[in-house]
Amino acid sequence: MAFFPFMIQMQDKLCVIGGGGKVAYRKVSMMLSFGARVTVIAPKICDELQKIESKQDVLLLVQRPFEDGDIEGADVVIMATNDSEVNSHIAAICKDKRILVNVVDVKKDCGFYFPAIIKQDDVVVSVSTGGSAPALASQIKKSIKSHLPDNCGDMAKTLLEKRNEVLKTEPEEEKRKEIMLDMVKKEWKKSVIRIGTRKSELAKIQTGLVVSKLQEAFPEYEYEIVYMTTRGDKEKESPIPSFGGKAVFVEEFEQALLDDTIDLAVHSAKDMPNPCKDGLTVAGVLERACVQDVLIYKKETSFTKDSVFTIGTGSLRRQCQIKKMYPNAVCKSLRGNIGTRLNKLRAGEYDAIVLAAAGIRRQGIDNDSDFVYEYLSVKEMLPAAGQAVIAMETKKGTLANELAEKISDVHTAECLRTERAVLTKLNAGCHEPIGVLCTLDGHRMNLSLMEEKEGEVIRRSVQGDRGDWQSLVEKLCQERKS
Repeated sequence: MAFFPFMIQMQDKLCVIGGGGKVAYRKVSMMLSFGARVTVIAPKICDELQKIESKQDVLLLVQRPFEDGDIEGADVVIMATNDSEVNSHIAAICKDKRILVNVVDVKKDCGFYFPAIIKQDDVVVSVSTGGSAPALASQIKKSIKSHLPDNCGDMAKTLLEKRNEVLKTEPEEEKRKEIMLDMVKKEWKKSVIRIGTRKSELAKIQTGLVVSKLQEAFPEYEYEIVYMTTRGDKEKESPIPSFGGKAVFVEEFEQALLDDTIDLAVHSAKDMPNPCKDGLTVAGVLERACVQDVLIYKKETSFTKDSVFTIGTGSLRRQCQIKKMYPNAVCKSLRGNIGTRLNKLRAGEYDAIVLAAAGIRRQGIDNDSDFVYEYLSVKEMLPAAGQAVIAMETKKGTLANELAEKISDVHTAECLRTERAVLTKLNAGCHEPIGVLCTLDGHRMNLSLMEEKEGEVIRRSVQGDRGDWQSLVEKLCQERKS
């Protein structure tokens, strides 16, 4: 039968402990932290206990064997000697005298158990398996602790003061309950949201935009940025499709979300695999920036349709569309952050490079006097699904999920949902040269698709009512198959 979880006021209660080793030391420490008076009786007493005695006037150490009469006047007895017969004998006497007793590691002799405890000032959370599986109780405690704010004790102090005020001013019990529940909700919300992001300059800027939105909408929370390194960050030279595709920038974050190491991950939506892992979702997005790609080259350079030159881009989508614009261009893989890529262009490793307008604008490096920035029309260079969108990925049904949903830009979310639906319908992986763009005009939606088929760039688009977006996706993909 399960034990009833009484919360007992231990202040000035007498706790007698038999045994003077490491186990006794742990029990003494716990009892003292709850205000008990403690007497320890044992022939040998460890150094740790002797150090405590020098600082605690409520701790008495008696160095001799435990005797039957030692339990007189005790409120609680704990037996932790190395003699099991003595432990059981004292436990039997305690039960006869109706004294609460615990014999360490002997379930049948126990009148109470020590739970696994989380303590923050006056807030105490305890977990017990009735002595059956202490390791399980410890694991459950760890799981609970990982989800608790660190300021529960402070919350309790604040709420005690407010509760006393409410008791004086509100005579109706039901109204008092409502007021206190509202106060608890407000205090509870003052917790930390852990936001995972990469260490690149662009990732930091994009995460800063998310945090600013969250702080503006929900100032009652704290936001902690957790920097992480992905497989894509570690492998700096190889083309991305050669070692995993888009997932290499996301998989560590998704695992961290599932493990509850972080609460929210910030991504460039175009880098996200489709769909998210089970249990995760794109909870919200910020307003979309410029979707165009930009051809960047030195000012003394110029190109015609027939020019032979080297363009840096690792994107298969960009490569096939650039070859349509400049048939004689040679595309070479380009890796690294935006600054690194521009430096490679400056050093002459490439004649031109292609970057996303959103990235260079967010970093404020879209106006270097050494370069020409040629914005490519989406008719010539259709962007990737989710390009220029900052996405917030969370676990479903969490607080972070709720916050991200509330700050999400409705129109951008609608477009991203539609673009990713096209990829899903086409079963398109990250190794395929595919561009998708959804735009809105009032109640109308325009949905465009670009793909390469047998060396030929094929474009198609459909238009219709926004509310009928699923039919538009179906129509676009059916046309592609025909």
